[in-house]
Amino acid sequence: MTAADIPAVHELERRLFPVDAWPLRMFLDELAQAETRRYLIAEHAGHIVGYAGLMCIEPIADVQTIAVVPEQEGKGIGSALLTELIRESRLRHADAVLLEVRADNPRAQQLYRRFGFEQIHVRPRYYRDGVDALIMSLRLDAAANTPDTPEPREAGRP
Repeated sequence: MTAADIPAVHELERRLFPVDAWPLRMFLDELAQAETRRYLIAEHAGHIVGYAGLMCIEPIADVQTIAVVPEQEGKGIGSALLTELIRESRLRHADAVLLEVRADNPRAQQLYRRFGFEQIHVRPRYYRDGVDALIMSLRLDAAANTPDTPEPREAGRP
């Protein structure tokens, strides 16, 4: 993801997460922290159809966001993005990857479990609409065999 991608990513963010959308400035601030952050986009037919971000401060990596437009779900885009975030976590010498997922999003939970993430905690009423967040963790030493997925297509590096 580059700064030029942010307007389109922010538009998707507002569409996909209307209650909890990040402000535009947050994406700019995140990209400006390349020493601890990594943000990706996925494209199809010249349009951004997914994006993901990671914060890594040794020894923990934290998935900040991951999203795929509904009309492209089930095509491996989320898996490709997550594969790249895990790869980046390893490159940055993280011992584990953490993430939060909505308790009412079984599709995302299934993806994370397929990669070996395990639920370790619940944050009650974490999201603005009152839905709980499930905290999931992946020990990287246990994640040597992540599902085979295609590499995500990137528009560039921050």
